[in-house]
Amino acid sequence: MGTVSVTLSPPIRVLALVGALAATGLAAFVFVLGRGASESELSAPTTPVTPVTKPSAQANPPAKPSRTPTVKPRVVITKSGFPVAIDRALRRRGVVVVAIFMPGAAVDAVVRAEARAAAARSRAGYVPISALNERLVGSLVAKTGVLPDPAVLVIKRPGVVTAMLSVTDRETIAQAVAQARR
Repeated sequence: MGTVSVTLSPPIRVLALVGALAATGLAAFVFVLGRGASESELSAPTTPVTPVTKPSAQANPPAKPSRTPTVKPRVVITKSGFPVAIDRALRRRGVVVVAIFMPGAAVDAVVRAEARAAAARSRAGYVPISALNERLVGSLVAKTGVLPDPAVLVIKRPGVVTAMLSVTDRETIAQAVAQARR
C-alpha cells in the first residue's frame, strides 16, 4: 500500500482563504440585512383607498389654501462644528462617544448599550442620536462623511473624529476612547 499526501498546494490554500473570506462577508451581509425591518413595520395596517371623483362644473372652485410661512428648525453652529449636544459633552469631557441608532432595531439597541457602558467605563461623554433625527444626522454626515448603521463615533476635543465604528462591543469602544486620549 502507498501513502497518501494531504498537503495543499499554494493555489489551493489561496482559494480556500478567499472562499472563507467570501463566506464571512456573505454571513455579515445576511446579518445586517436581516435586521432591516422590525415586526411592527411588517404588520403595519394599510389605509383604505377611496375613489377620487371629479367635481362637477357647476360646483364652486375650491379656495386656494393660504400660504403660511414654514418655520425651519434653527441650526446652531457650534465651535466644534458638531450638534449642540455633542459640543456640550466635548466641553465637559475631553472625549465623547456618540451612538447613532435606529429606534426599534434590536442590534442598534445592543450597540447603544455597549457604547453607553464603554463611555461610563472610560469616563467619556456619551450622546445617543436617533437616525430618524434628520437635522442632527445630516450635520454629522456633513462633518464626518457617510455613517454606517448603527454607528459609534469617538470624538475628542476640539471636534476631531478619532474612530468610526459599526457593530462593536464595549471593549473595542473603550480602546478607541483610550487611543483618542493619547
